[in-house]
Amino acid sequence: MTLPSAYDFNSLEAAIAFYTRKVAEVAKNRDRSMHDELMRFKRELHERIDREYDPAAL
Repeated sequence: MTLPSAYDFNSLEAAIAFYTRKVAEVAKNRDRSMHDELMRFKRELHERIDREYDPAAL
């Protein structure tokens, strides 16, 4: 199974929510086959966070 790109989501929050749900699902099912896909998504997510996150918004 291939996950979408972190850039496919309309908002950073939606991408983070998807990642959080997917990690929980994979952990619950102990599905080790998803590890590489999760790591790829996580790298993309962190790149997107670095580009879009505004600490002044807090």
